Amino acid sequence: MSRLRAVRGRGDDGQLVLLVLAYAVIAGLLITVVVNLSKAYLYRRALVAAVDGAALSAANQPDLDRLYSGGDQVLPLSEAGARTAVRQYARDADLAGRFDGFHVLDVSTDGRTVTVRLGSVARMPFSNMLSSRYSDGYPIEATARARSPLVP
Repeated sequence: MSRLRAVRGRGDDGQLVLLVLAYAVIAGLLITVVVNLSKAYLYRRALVAAVDGAALSAANQPDLDRLYSGGDQVLPLSEAGARTAVRQYARDADLAGRFDGFHVLDVSTDGRTVTVRLGSVARMPFSNMLSSRYSDGYPIEATARARSPLVP
């Protein structure tokens, strides 16, 4: 009879340790995913603020040559001036130093509204089997449009 109790008692040994280890692994994965997503979200939010400033800077660059030629009654935006303003804004705000892999994707204007697209890469703080795809960083883009205050 004592032999039967000894065998039955050994069957449950270590079950709690396995359960705790499984939950620890799940909790660790969950923490890394939440931290990585938070980093990407905050990084994108900062890039959106930067692209807003660049678009506002570009929206204040009128095409004086077109205005002085006498063809337009309004003060249109200059595409070259907008590109220059965005590059200058990026230098002044040190966007390349603040954002990994920062680059200006596009600056375009229709004469009234300027559209600016900026890109960057958010480096993930943790690498696991879920985020290993982004080991070089998560690509982030932000777009902003600003209308010139100089046109009706």
